[in-house]
Amino acid sequence: MDLGSPTTSKVVGTLCLLALVALGWTFVVGPETSALSDTRVQVDSTREQNTLLLQQLGQLQQQKTELRRTRVVAAELATKFPPTADQPGLFEQVTAAAVDAGIGPQGVTTLAPTPPVIGAGTDGVTADPPAAGTGTLATQDVSVSVTGTYDQTQRLLENLEHLARAYLITSVDLAGSGDDSTGTFTTSITGRMFVMPPVADPSDDDVTTAQQ
Repeated sequence: MDLGSPTTSKVVGTLCLLALVALGWTFVVGPETSALSDTRVQVDSTREQNTLLLQQLGQLQQQKTELRRTRVVAAELATKFPPTADQPGLFEQVTAAAVDAGIGPQGVTTLAPTPPVIGAGTDGVTADPPAAGTGTLATQDVSVSVTGTYDQTQRLLENLEHLARAYLITSVDLAGSGDDSTGTFTTSITGRMFVMPPVADPSDDDVTTAQQ
C-alpha cells in the first residue's frame, strides 16, 4: 500500500477520526451521558419525595386543625366532668345557684357529696376512682337540702340543672304547707355528679412524631 497516495491518506484520516470519536466517547461523552442519566434519576426521586412531603404536610395541617377542636371539646368536658371531686368548687357552684334563686347561702341546710366511685360498692367497700388516662367516668351522689318558697325552690332546680358541672337530678322531695308563693318549704334534692380523669393532650411534636 502506497502511504503517500490520496486514497491511503483518506483511509488513514478516516481511521484517525474514528479513533478520536471513540476516545472522545470513552473519556468525555460517555461519562457525561452517564452523569446526566444519574442526575435525571435523582431529579425524579426528589420530585417523588417532594410530592410525599407535600402530602404529609397537608395531613399534619389537618391534624393540627383537628387538635385545636379536640382541645376545645376536652376543656368543655373537663368543666362538666372534672378530674377530681373538687368539693370547694362544688360548694361554690351550688351556693351560687341558691343565691341566684333567692334562697341565699343560709337556706342551704345540707350539701353532702359522696366519694366518686366506679360502679357500685361491694360489701360496703367502694370501688377505686378511675385511673388517669382511662377516660372512665366515676359517679358520686350529691344531696342538697334547702329551705325556701316554692318559686325559689323551682328556680334553684333550674339553676342546678344548668350548672357548669353536670348534675343529674334523680329525686326531689318537697315538704311544707301554706301558699305556694309565700309558704316555706323544705326540699331534699338527690342527684349524681361525675368525675373523669383528663385525657392526655398530645402536643404538636407528638403528632409530628406519630406521622413520621
